Amino acid sequence: MILEQIVARSRVDLEQRKQEVPLEEVQARAAAQPAPRDALAALRARNAIHVIAEVKRASPSKGLLAPNFDPVALAKTYAASGASLISVLTEPHFFQGSPAYLTAIKQAVALPVLCKDFLFDEYQVYEARSWGADLILLICAMLDDAQLRHLLHVAHSLGMRCLVETHNEEEVRRAVAAGAMIIGVNSRDLRTFEMHPGLIRDLRSLIPADRALVAESGIHSDADAHRLARYDIAAMLVGESLVTSNDIPTQLDQLLRGANESIQVKICGLSEERHMQTAIEAGADLLGLVFYKPSHRYATPERARELVKTISAARGKVEIVGLFVNEEAEFINETAERVGLDIVQLHGHETPEFCQRIRRPVLKAVHMGEASDLHKLQAYREATWRVLLDTPTPGWGGSGEAHDWELARQAAREQRIFLAGGLNFANVREAIVQVRPWGVDVSSGVETEKVKDEAKIRQFIKQVRAFA
Repeated sequence: MILEQIVARSRVDLEQRKQEVPLEEVQARAAAQPAPRDALAALRARNAIHVIAEVKRASPSKGLLAPNFDPVALAKTYAASGASLISVLTEPHFFQGSPAYLTAIKQAVALPVLCKDFLFDEYQVYEARSWGADLILLICAMLDDAQLRHLLHVAHSLGMRCLVETHNEEEVRRAVAAGAMIIGVNSRDLRTFEMHPGLIRDLRSLIPADRALVAESGIHSDADAHRLARYDIAAMLVGESLVTSNDIPTQLDQLLRGANESIQVKICGLSEERHMQTAIEAGADLLGLVFYKPSHRYATPERARELVKTISAARGKVEIVGLFVNEEAEFINETAERVGLDIVQLHGHETPEFCQRIRRPVLKAVHMGEASDLHKLQAYREATWRVLLDTPTPGWGGSGEAHDWELARQAAREQRIFLAGGLNFANVREAIVQVRPWGVDVSSGVETEKVKDEAKIRQFIKQVRAFA
């Protein structure tokens, strides 16, 4: 396996370096460095999703990526183009990296710099600091709990931060328990180098909100960044698609726009496979199924499960949302598991406490009629994934009545919201301009005589995407 090969070679190299330079000398060099730059603060700045741009010459899976490699010039380009941190490969054999790259880059840019290597010994932590690193990579797959905690402690004692990389549920739990504040989910299996694009979606709920989540590997386009934005990541670590780009500033700009400026689109009340496929092809992000029996859009759990199976090929791109109204938590959780829902939408009188009993991310509909209702949002903000603002009506959604956009605009200033209520292809761009929501939700606005209209679905999504 590739990871074992890299670690074995790293152990041989480390023993040689220990013979050449004693630990005490490396510690002295580390102590002589200026104080580290705060990587965690950089990842939390501006309430935005950031890019950790990687200086990477080669990889075991792709070979040489950048034949005309100038690490300092590359890092300067990243810094000038919107990157928030710089990652530097220092492993020499499989990635053709060098500690000299890190030191030169640290002197050339003002951003925090990550030493990306295969660390398993405290000697390496002091080395990284002596080279100028502000944070280090710790890979759960190659460390036991004692090693992980010890290396975290050593790094923190030097003022450094740690990006703790995980690849599965067990590793995420270990990282959280060890106290890691920056947790990476690498969609590439380091043992086989196979990609698992849906991994971060599956693991997101295990990571507390106070930790900074970093998405790693397989991030090439604005569409990739847009998808990752649904998981409340703090940053994307991007290497290959940048170092191989002919226009790095444009590539970085597209990634940042995809993550931070592109509106999420939810098409709700779907009950036919053809309508779901149309929504996917048009670029929808979330597909809504209704489990509220009085609605003409109601789908039984059995029917919903069949529908979800028909779009299995697109599950890495879209999320399936199940809408419930005043149901028991046990029923909701069982249905979500049975159908294969990614997100649960609660559209009734469910309290914040009730929301926390749901084992899927919760999208909570809040009916707001006046400014005094804004206080509702804070309680649900802490207990849910997102809040959906809908028009107060006697029924439960899908009324076609427009929301108070001025009130919604005030809410959108405070948190990421979905806007619903009376949206259609003719007014959605105006709604976005006025409200600046994180996402938009439509149901009756893409129907004709209470049946989903494929042309209206396409027009609606086209209007949203044209704005972005």
